[in-house]
Amino acid sequence: MALIENLNADCVLKIVEYLNLEDQLKLWKSSEPASRLRSLVSYIWQRNGEHTIELYTFDGDYDLLNEFLQCIRLTVSELTLQYLTMDHLERWRGHTFPNMRQLTYLGDETSDIEGDADIAILVDLFPQLEAIGLSGNTTGNHISRWRNIRRLDLQLCWYLSPKAFEDICQNLRLQTLSIQWQKIDENTYVRSICMLQELEELELDIVYLSRDNISQLLGLPKLKTLRLHDFDQLDDLLWNIGSIRGQDVLTAAFSNNIWMRPTEVLAKLRNLRCLTLVDDEGCADINFSTIIKCFPLLEQLHLENSRIWVNADGIWDVLLASPRLREFSISNHVLYDEFFAFNKSTMNRALNQRTEPLTMHFYKTGNQDMVSKLFKHPKLNVSFSATSSSYSQLPGECTELEFKRHKS
Repeated sequence: MALIENLNADCVLKIVEYLNLEDQLKLWKSSEPASRLRSLVSYIWQRNGEHTIELYTFDGDYDLLNEFLQCIRLTVSELTLQYLTMDHLERWRGHTFPNMRQLTYLGDETSDIEGDADIAILVDLFPQLEAIGLSGNTTGNHISRWRNIRRLDLQLCWYLSPKAFEDICQNLRLQTLSIQWQKIDENTYVRSICMLQELEELELDIVYLSRDNISQLLGLPKLKTLRLHDFDQLDDLLWNIGSIRGQDVLTAAFSNNIWMRPTEVLAKLRNLRCLTLVDDEGCADINFSTIIKCFPLLEQLHLENSRIWVNADGIWDVLLASPRLREFSISNHVLYDEFFAFNKSTMNRALNQRTEPLTMHFYKTGNQDMVSKLFKHPKLNVSFSATSSSYSQLPGECTELEFKRHKS
């Protein structure tokens, strides 16, 4: 320990920053109470506004937990708590966290916590929360006491009570909601969600939704984003969405599932301007140009960690099928040599027919020299910067639709 103590403060801080919280705690415990090292570790904790605490992080050392909470209480703004016991949570009482705004709480479904006692403690500890994601045995009681909550994720709350959810929707001005329900409770949940007149983003992990309920949800005055997890009847749901408000869908993102969607369903989104494919490896049995032709007004196409063509000839086929396309990007996917074995005459033909230049972004793809060498044309602008379109956090096999707002 003497060696690290001899380093200057900047070096010590850089070392401590590289350690995870468990190792930082060990370092803190092994140093003298009034030492410079302990002071520097405490400074790192205070400076970091985000922390993750698991069941065994403090290994039952509640004196150390108390020291840690006393240190972070005024600066922490975001916490992730995983599978904590009631005894552990009780130790948090007596501390106040005035700047806490975002909480992810993973409750232990095998624990003996009675009712929603853990949620009641969390409400008392963090009264100013604006965003929370919950899982575990909660029925939803106490959640409506968080009057500042605007973003709520209950997608992993399998024991949620419809009555408690109704109370939440009556009392909170939610802007973002993630939710799941059993088919038998569909009408009750939809009726509750329709109370949320300020809701902008809705994520559904469900197995069925009737056309009438779809129509009600799509009628929410501020709804902009709808995210749907994949399930057997998703095509029927998308068909109904397209029939009701397909003309309003301007942006769509598909996570490894667009190939499973029938073209007659995709064609309901004929006004689509921006399409993003995430984590997609393509489908050898389907011609992507057939899919692109469903979107005659498409202006942007983005591929994130997606390899849907053997080489760049697929890009030129898309350009030939999408005369309005003005921006194309590939990000977070390494381009190997075979990608550059494309037909130069096809590229020239696709670009020559354009009235406006095409901008192509290559971000975190490697092989910049090959891109610069081969992707040359008077109507082609190449960039190696990121685009404003990013769906990296889109869950697997999800579909996300963005609507233009209702006219007031």
